[in-house]
Amino acid sequence: MVHAQVYLEMRRQRRVLHGDGFKETLFDGLLQQLPIRVIDIHLDQPTAARWADALCRRYPTDAAWELAKHRTLGGELNADFKIAPGKMPMTTDWLIALAVEDDETSRIITHDEGEEWRRLREAEPRRALSWDEAVTWLESLPATSPSSGRSA
Repeated sequence: MVHAQVYLEMRRQRRVLHGDGFKETLFDGLLQQLPIRVIDIHLDQPTAARWADALCRRYPTDAAWELAKHRTLGGELNADFKIAPGKMPMTTDWLIALAVEDDETSRIITHDEGEEWRRLREAEPRRALSWDEAVTWLESLPATSPSSGRSA
């Protein structure tokens, strides 16, 4: 599964890379071929409560939560701060990571080593995968009939 926001970002990046040569049928065809489906997060009150409680158990103080959010701001963004701001907003990556955590059958492909993905990287089996790990995992799934395809 690919979250709709991840799909949006991947498609935008490919459009920039290929310019007028971008072929949406090839881009979307690859997802269908693997088969990967695009999902969205339904963030209702029960889900928000469950995720807030999970984050509170993981980061039981305001200081721990702020530190976790600071650790997600790596690379260039963090380098641009002369003094890191106090209260940091939660990035969308946290929401995507929580959605993947919430669905025990989900995996995510990311090269991001941020705090928000730590639980998924440390899960058994590992649920935050590199591209190569994801391909290996998909290939290890039992084959199914052509009409039903594999669920990823």
